Amino acid sequence: MSVASEFGLRATFPDHPTTAAARSEVKRLLARAFSATSQASLITDARQRILHVSGSFTAITGYDEAELLGQDCRILQGPGSDPGVTAAIRRALSYGESYEGDILNYRKDGSPFWNSLSIRPLRDEAGTITHFVSVQRDVTARMAHQEQLRFQAGHDPVTGLPNRRALDQHLSSRRPAEGAVLAMIDVVALRSINSTFGYEAGDSLLKQLGRRMRELLADGDFLACLGGDLFAVVLENIDGGTRLEDELARLHEAVQTPFSFTDLDQDCTIDLSMGLARITGDGTTGFLFHQADAALRRAREGRPAGPWWTLAPDVPEEAVDRDVDGVGDLPDVGDLSTGRSDREQLFAGGLSMFMQPVLDLRTGRLSRVEALARLTLSDGTVIPPARFLPALDDADLDELFRRGLNEALRCLARWDDGGLSTSVSVNISPSTLRNPDCPRWVSNAMRRHGIAPDRLGLELLETLAVESEVQIEAIDRLLRLGVGLALDDLGSGYSSLQRLFALPFDTIKLDRGLLVEIRSRPVETLSLVSALTQMGRDFGVSVVIEGLEDAGMAEAASVLGVPLGQGYFFARPMPADEVPGWVAGFTFPLRADAVQSALGALAYHWQFLRWASPHPTVLAGCPLTDFISLHSTTAAAARWHAHQHGQAPDPVYGQMLADWLVDLVRDGPLGE
Repeated sequence: MSVASEFGLRATFPDHPTTAAARSEVKRLLARAFSATSQASLITDARQRILHVSGSFTAITGYDEAELLGQDCRILQGPGSDPGVTAAIRRALSYGESYEGDILNYRKDGSPFWNSLSIRPLRDEAGTITHFVSVQRDVTARMAHQEQLRFQAGHDPVTGLPNRRALDQHLSSRRPAEGAVLAMIDVVALRSINSTFGYEAGDSLLKQLGRRMRELLADGDFLACLGGDLFAVVLENIDGGTRLEDELARLHEAVQTPFSFTDLDQDCTIDLSMGLARITGDGTTGFLFHQADAALRRAREGRPAGPWWTLAPDVPEEAVDRDVDGVGDLPDVGDLSTGRSDREQLFAGGLSMFMQPVLDLRTGRLSRVEALARLTLSDGTVIPPARFLPALDDADLDELFRRGLNEALRCLARWDDGGLSTSVSVNISPSTLRNPDCPRWVSNAMRRHGIAPDRLGLELLETLAVESEVQIEAIDRLLRLGVGLALDDLGSGYSSLQRLFALPFDTIKLDRGLLVEIRSRPVETLSLVSALTQMGRDFGVSVVIEGLEDAGMAEAASVLGVPLGQGYFFARPMPADEVPGWVAGFTFPLRADAVQSALGALAYHWQFLRWASPHPTVLAGCPLTDFISLHSTTAAAARWHAHQHGQAPDPVYGQMLADWLVDLVRDGPLGE
């Protein structure tokens, strides 16, 4: 006879033990086998009183077998055992069900350990529960590792302070309150401290500074380290005026005493620059960081003569056109009503499709245009979609898509007649995909204007909302027509990444929000853009980056190999009639053989530094050579650069060059 358990124990005995002695021997063998297992195991009766424990169980818990027999398993529970978990165990066992899970238990000496439980009921021939068998494992090391990973995910590795992720969570979960500000703080000249005393001294300084600032903050304030020499503070209960100045003066006390280093016989003093933005509660976190970062840059530019901090002006987010995809600063529209009034005007002849060029960043040629819906009022005022879209229901969005698609394809046909041939992408709402007529609308519109399917792309918004079979079927029918499908705003959320696996996109668009902190956290931003671009290559899809607002952003994207880009640096969204003239007069401002901005230079150097690879060209022909000669006031940067052209570049010099370029990015003009 062979007896096996789901826990891996197996014993073989003579078939049909008929005598009492034989049955007794079987029991003894089973008990010895149970005790010998390397896993901590025990058997209880139906009332959960311990009948037998393995040697491993006593070794883990510190109890002798005699101390455990007849006891309830709750003997291992203590003050840290989760009441929810213990209740779940009792509930499962009372219903005769199995249970698996982790619980914090306590040894005989009172020391805690994490216990992974697997409990199974045993029934007799009548189905009545007679015993429970439990296998347990000490998973303290695993839980400690998981806790360490959780901590690392939300904290800066150098200072131990909350990081940007934790700061985002704090901002999104805090209660709205008047008089709060977000402050971004930069340590002045930390790079020179690293160069003079070494990186360990720089890390020590950041740790000391973090501790000092934390001690000076009031209850309810939140301090984070965003990496490198950049900190952020959420200051609550700031009502402006002297109260704000007093709070900032108190915070500045953190750097008024010199910093000392354990292994050095020398102290050093530092200073800070700070940019602040009021937290109003009616803007996005990205916009808030954009304001604070811009204020920080203004504070840096004013040093050392100017004040150490600058407060950003109170500008509503909807007035910043890059964040609402507008066409310029919104004019004063007085008492013009919104909501349903906007809807009525939109469908009474007010809809117009503005076009934003999408360029090939390798050649500078026009790749396509994106058609963007606008509401044009009778007085010529142009209203962006952020204002009128919230007033539209699903039927309105369907109608907006039909009219916008028809107008976009009509423009293509008109440009064809004038000798300009290109493609167009049109945004589509997931709700429109639920309408079974959607593929027919697209097919009819292409046929009406004589546009080939490969010249039309549909950009799918809010991809989390694509769940139903009807929507998936609509996508399949659209793809069978031959039109393209783009995933819009990749990088704005993890769920978008999940959708990339699930739907057959041929284009991904990198969200403009990825570039919000490129001045304050350039290396991290470049790394993210590069990773997403490589992911596009791996998936075999085209990649477009949005939000290229200045020369530095555009050049960095080009250096990193992003194929396509759009943004205000190249062209704002414009009326369709202006596109042919723009194309005829446009000159691509980037050069393939040179870098002209600090961001472009950093991107070029970083792509080799991260792999510890030498720069591939000869020193004289390297794009960085001319850039450094124009922007370096000392010979140090040129020397660091020269070391990158050897067979085995020195990583220390490589990092120094990167730090110098990061300083140029942070201290350069806003629109370099």
